[in-house]
Amino acid sequence: MSGKYTFLGAMRPFSLVVAIATCGLGISLALIDHGEDGWLAWLVLIAGLLLQVAVNLINDYPDLENATLDLATQRSIRRNAKIGWAVMLLAIAIGLYMVSIRGYPLLLLGLVGVAGAWGYTGGKVNYKQRGLGIILVFLLMGVLLIGGSYYVLTGRYTMEVFWLSLPFSLLSSLLLLSNELRDYESDRDAGIRTLIVRIGYDSGVRLYYLLVSLVYLICALLFWSGMLPGLLMLLVTSVALIGPISQLKSSPAQRIKLTTLTGRFYLLFGAAYLATLWSGLP
Repeated sequence: MSGKYTFLGAMRPFSLVVAIATCGLGISLALIDHGEDGWLAWLVLIAGLLLQVAVNLINDYPDLENATLDLATQRSIRRNAKIGWAVMLLAIAIGLYMVSIRGYPLLLLGLVGVAGAWGYTGGKVNYKQRGLGIILVFLLMGVLLIGGSYYVLTGRYTMEVFWLSLPFSLLSSLLLLSNELRDYESDRDAGIRTLIVRIGYDSGVRLYYLLVSLVYLICALLFWSGMLPGLLMLLVTSVALIGPISQLKSSPAQRIKLTTLTGRFYLLFGAAYLATLWSGLP
């Protein structure tokens, strides 16, 4: 059985940086804006992590269509999916409690999030198979999760929060892109029609470079507009790109660390971004 289908492998621990970073950004922006009910920050972070874990565990379910999988692997996939839905229900329960505090706008946001999580790999929608996963992650695990975290603590939403959420939203897409690049050959052979399988590996590499470039370009624009108080710490994080970029032209066997190294870059950039925001406080 492939290690990716074990419980720990299916959880994809490296990807949890997405929930930590995006919820952390929304929480930080709220606290910087003197958001009330700061104790809700822990609930927001826990709910975000549970949602990420649930999506990860359910993510492999469409792989059951691969006729080459042995029975042990199929059992693991089904077990992980069942646990994933249980975790999803727990995240929903926490979300409903927060809705009772903030009202129906948060409920609408939560419904969009749950529908998107299901649509990523489940049912007839299956955004992953349609090559739309990278776009969906940008919205759900980026813009909406950051905005929702901010809203829970403040009861409002601003365009400044939207603009400041864009670098993390792009990084969330970058992490998923690295996963699709890493698994390109296996997904193609299994008939899993991810974006990279559809457009080809070389085009996927160019998209990787584009997303990284957009992250730094948007940060420069945010600094120029006065929304971001500094750039130096963010520029230093570019050193962490040496590892993942060197993997892009490697053979499939050597490319195994691409997603982990991209996750490390996300973590370092996220820490620098949050530190930069907090450094602007008087």
